[in-house]
Amino acid sequence: MPLRSLLPALTGALLLACAASGCYKPKSQSHPLGSPENPIVMYFVSSREAESVMTSADDLSALLTTQTGLSFKASTATSYVSIVEAMGVGHVQIGWLPPVAYVFAHQRNGDEALLKVVRHGKPTYRGQVMVMADSPYKTLADLKGKRVAFPEQTSASGYYYPSALFKDAGVDPVNDIQPRFTSAHDAALLTLLHGEADAACGFEDIRTKVQTAVPDVMTKVRVLAYTPEIPADNVCASQSLPAELRAKVVAGLTAVAASEKGKAVLKELYDIDGLLPAQDSDYDPVRQMMSALGQDPETELKKADEERAKKAAGAPTSPPATTPPAAPPAPK
Repeated sequence: MPLRSLLPALTGALLLACAASGCYKPKSQSHPLGSPENPIVMYFVSSREAESVMTSADDLSALLTTQTGLSFKASTATSYVSIVEAMGVGHVQIGWLPPVAYVFAHQRNGDEALLKVVRHGKPTYRGQVMVMADSPYKTLADLKGKRVAFPEQTSASGYYYPSALFKDAGVDPVNDIQPRFTSAHDAALLTLLHGEADAACGFEDIRTKVQTAVPDVMTKVRVLAYTPEIPADNVCASQSLPAELRAKVVAGLTAVAASEKGKAVLKELYDIDGLLPAQDSDYDPVRQMMSALGQDPETELKKADEERAKKAAGAPTSPPATTPPAAPPAPK
């Protein structure tokens, strides 16, 4: 990745580290929150090129300012833990968080979901476990002892919910399979297609994302099992954000999501089709799933951060990880 693409995420990571440790102070605490001198800070995690996410985030901030009259500052980071910790000390007011990270934010800080994301007409989605169409595997129990490719350890649809499926099928997701963490949903699927895994997990339907490279992927790969519906990612407010500003943010984002420009920006940002009101209880299924797995969100997210840092430094990771394979060329 070019250095210029990394700069927004690196800058965001440094600011978050300072915020969480208390070394960062606003330029002036005499200005009201939401003013140009003291903007409302929104953080996003880069699920793709940081530069592209940052551009969309800036566009969204500008639209929000037009709608609300408030000032916003957007930034990106690579760690959900750092965002949640910075929200806890009041230096980040709005976080765009996936379900497991939100559960951690509420558990740690009392942060609240304001809006939930709509994709394909609903505020929930599913994960799926996939195998090659010509493989002998008929049930999840058949995958005991086999190689299973996952995106990363922070993914609800690609890791936690499929792990719960394995557990329900009598397959220990830690000891009874050989996990392969690939860093992305499409990379997990490509690992399966390249014969480096016997099964792969990802969101429904990740196969459509690789059809350009693998036109016959829908017939080459079949779905062995679907997860239950998962509550979608959300817009989360820090506990320190005053109620009147929360209401303005919700009204502003709702108006932006209904506008043509806003629809285009949200689609580009995170493939978002719309936003709906959210409440904390929407995420109870995630808590129940994590409890059934015997996992704590904070522990698991911090573990994933450690593994990501090891991988970036070239150190061995545990469990084993694979380098995402390149997409195969389309047949001529």
